[in-house]
Amino acid sequence: MKRLLLASLFALAACQSGPSGSQHASANAPSNTDDTCGSAKFSHLEGTSGENLNESMFPAGSRVLRPGMVMTMDYRGDRLNVVIDEAGKVDRVYCG
Repeated sequence: MKRLLLASLFALAACQSGPSGSQHASANAPSNTDDTCGSAKFSHLEGTSGENLNESMFPAGSRVLRPGMVMTMDYRGDRLNVVIDEAGKVDRVYCG
């Protein structure tokens, strides 16, 4: 019984993060205000038809993500992502 209690305390202590842990996590997390890829220049496309997008208008390394497409989940702040929704309209333009 004592071992179970002791193991539980160690597990709970491992789950807590102190000030340095939370600062470290927020430093690596993407921010909505970061525009390292220049997505603000393309935000006017949101709500427009994505069928006839000229992908050459975007910076090298950009992704146009259509419904059902496979994509990597890695975060790259310098990569522009253009998301097309099920209706064929540009849903979102963001860095990552």
